[in-house]
Amino acid sequence: MEFNPLTGICLSALLVVAVLVIVAFVRGSAGLRTYIITRVLLTIPMVFVLTTIIFFVMRVIPGDPVTSQLGPRGGAEARERMTRELGLDRPIGVQYVDYMTGVLRLDLGNSLIFGNRPVAEELGERLPATLELIVPSLLFATGFGILGGTFAAQRRKTATDYGLRLFSITAYSIPVFWLGLMLQIVFSLRLDLTPVAGRMDAVIGTTLERTTNLYLVDSLITGNFPAFFSALHHLILPVLSLGLILSGVFLRLSRINVIEALTEDYITAGRARGIPERVLTYKHALGNAFIPIIALIGLQFSVLLAGAVLTETTFSWPGMGLYLIERIGQRDYTAVQGVIVVFALSVTLISLITDIIYAYLDPRVQY
Repeated sequence: MEFNPLTGICLSALLVVAVLVIVAFVRGSAGLRTYIITRVLLTIPMVFVLTTIIFFVMRVIPGDPVTSQLGPRGGAEARERMTRELGLDRPIGVQYVDYMTGVLRLDLGNSLIFGNRPVAEELGERLPATLELIVPSLLFATGFGILGGTFAAQRRKTATDYGLRLFSITAYSIPVFWLGLMLQIVFSLRLDLTPVAGRMDAVIGTTLERTTNLYLVDSLITGNFPAFFSALHHLILPVLSLGLILSGVFLRLSRINVIEALTEDYITAGRARGIPERVLTYKHALGNAFIPIIALIGLQFSVLLAGAVLTETTFSWPGMGLYLIERIGQRDYTAVQGVIVVFALSVTLISLITDIIYAYLDPRVQY
């Protein structure tokens, strides 16, 4: 199996899970160990079922790669030849077994459209772009939402509180593609402050040596600071689009949990001792309110991936979302299945990591 960025990212995620499991087993209780074992075992059938559903759904929906390539006027002989070349003439059960066997080896098959190029190789180029988009978006949404929610809780039932609550509802209700278009119109077309689309200026991009396909990382490794600032410049609008949408959820949850924590007896005792309200809010109340927010991060990661599909389409961001849209239109079965498998594994691993951290921090979580 050829090592590429996709392989490296998968191995890194598995390493993080392994470290968390080991730490939890060494320092955790028997109930925590049971919870982790059960949680890990549940991920296997979940990924298997999702992969199976996608495999058969792609072959049930109208259209096929042969028609997509040849068009409706393709002759019977040409269609038969291409069907045989793509392996679509084999029984569906044989295709399914071959595909699932390949997935177990991290072999996602070859593209049916573009010269039988390995899908894992193509995703190795696209996945880093998506990660470079969603990780800063998640950090921005979490940080802005938590600070905003805590600020609103500290000023409960004031104009500031009502304004932040209105913002949280509005932000989560706005379609991400519409927000992206509005940001493009204002900051790119009107004010000319940010690029309209893409990951990097074309001229600067030719000077960047790509190793991980994470432009920010590669530019820092090679000391190519013009490429770093260009990549950072192109990230501003896509990250704002995704981050602002998700920040509303974190803001509301943070506000509710901080308000609840501020009514606890230890906060009242702290006030009696003369501890400043700011310290009680941002250190003690927020610290205890942060536990349920960790669980929300895992849940919102799947929402973030779905939003990335629309955001990448809006900003012509060459990531997994744009790749998925292109290949669905071309009925490239193996490419679409590969994207879904990677998405499923990503959501599963992130959910597993957050669940382990949540269970470790909250001893009440047991099986």
